Amino acid sequence: MRVAAIGIGGAGGRIVDRLWRDYERRETAYLGTACAVDTDTQALNRLNTLPGDQRHSFGLLETDGDGTDRDRTSAIAAIEDERREVRRAIDPLVTSDIDAIILVTGLAGGTGGGATAQIADALAEIYTIPIYCVSVLPAGWDEKEAVDAMRALKTLEATVDGQILFDNEAWLTSGQTVDEAAESLNGTLVTRLGTLFAAGEATESKSVGQSVVDASEIINTLSDSRFATLGYASQELGTDEGTGESNVIDRLRSRFFADESDDIDEIEAYDAVETTLRRAVRDKLTAECTLDSADSALTVFAGPPAWLLRDAVTDGQRWLADELQSPEIRSGDMPTPDQSKLSVLVLFSGITEMPRLTELETLVEEAQ
Repeated sequence: MRVAAIGIGGAGGRIVDRLWRDYERRETAYLGTACAVDTDTQALNRLNTLPGDQRHSFGLLETDGDGTDRDRTSAIAAIEDERREVRRAIDPLVTSDIDAIILVTGLAGGTGGGATAQIADALAEIYTIPIYCVSVLPAGWDEKEAVDAMRALKTLEATVDGQILFDNEAWLTSGQTVDEAAESLNGTLVTRLGTLFAAGEATESKSVGQSVVDASEIINTLSDSRFATLGYASQELGTDEGTGESNVIDRLRSRFFADESDDIDEIEAYDAVETTLRRAVRDKLTAECTLDSADSALTVFAGPPAWLLRDAVTDGQRWLADELQSPEIRSGDMPTPDQSKLSVLVLFSGITEMPRLTELETLVEEAQ
């Protein structure tokens, strides 16, 4: 799936900067291009990977280039004044081969929370392709942040085709702050996003799956879905429980899995697929949800071709349908012949019950 990724505000810019790094290391070309837009020029300058011409500031008259200091009102005023200018900066990114536009933002930030919906609305006036938002929920129980985040979330519901949520609070360890954990948080999210968008973008015939996940299946899963979340798990093959510690013989052997399928124990491969899928579903999601409140899901199985047993993938799809109590489960595989890792990504969409949103709503009510 070819996407144009746009980071809005400080958090959004940093995530898209990390996504650009992920894109550069993969063989699959899933990013058409990417950019960051912000009212804080220093934050733009601190990005590590995005080229300079893919960083755009706005709202200089409103903010003097120093950001909004978490003030949504300033961001809204800034984007209203420069709505067309920001859209013109983004326009060159949306080429004819782009399947969807992905906005990335921190909902509690002033620029991200205040400007993202306006930017989405401006883009929707021109483009007919789907526009999605990766929306980052704040950590902690600050009432102002909760109010700002929920306002931004609800405004985005009316302007984008779906939102993939990431809950900072769920991913912090005890005593950690978001600033301290930023690299880890962004890496967790980007691994999942990169795996989702890279699905189906094989560059060689040996990397084409038996059941390819194409852009239309991702779009059909995400569109009009309200909220979505991502699960992910991986394990090194030839090791115990995916610890990532394999010996030299295991690593050498793994390089020939694609050509020596007779060497693979089918029971072991079946168990590996089943275990990794169940971990992806039952371990921590980007935002926790009540699984049977999701109305559809999409799974992507990636690994050496001989390990991606069709029966295991089919049975896994059937198990997930039972878990969700939904027949709408899409599935595909993404062979990675030169790797020794098996991974499973699961996209849950159409979610109606998310504990973190309930907590934030409670904080909003207390603040009123």
